[in-house]
Amino acid sequence: MSVVFYLGSIILANVLVHSLGLVTVLGLTFPAGAAVIGLTFSARDVVQERFGTFGCWVWMLVASLITFAFNQQLALASVCAFFIAEFSDWAIYSTSRGGLQKRLLLSNLVSIPLDSVIFVLLAFGPVWPAMLGQTIIKMLSSLLVLPLIKNGKIRTYQFSFQRG
Repeated sequence: MSVVFYLGSIILANVLVHSLGLVTVLGLTFPAGAAVIGLTFSARDVVQERFGTFGCWVWMLVASLITFAFNQQLALASVCAFFIAEFSDWAIYSTSRGGLQKRLLLSNLVSIPLDSVIFVLLAFGPVWPAMLGQTIIKMLSSLLVLPLIKNGKIRTYQFSFQRG
């Protein structure tokens, strides 16, 4: 389930950036996929918990290949930012001590701004409001995952629908 969430959020973010580019909402400018891509940082940490370091790197490679399937102009920016930010996220998460939520926050505080600056700079040029906006949006969206995490796992919810 964590891999589906991880890869699904990357695909959705790519679709949004490819189709909408930069957007401004309530005065905040950011790439359209920023809200979704913020979720991937926390999801990547959960993938690492589930599959270990090697498995995590395999899924990160799969995510990078998926990114290349979209707009080639954005792919280079996305992959460069992705690998640098994901490596920093992995390194900080792997060496941090404490519970899952604490390690998630620490790794996200470094990797999200790093990803935002690199991606926006390479994809759109030095659009400083977009770098700041993307950092804020991604940080907020990454925090949405925290309540779903308990005992090192993403809580899952099952719904039952009965035909009436």
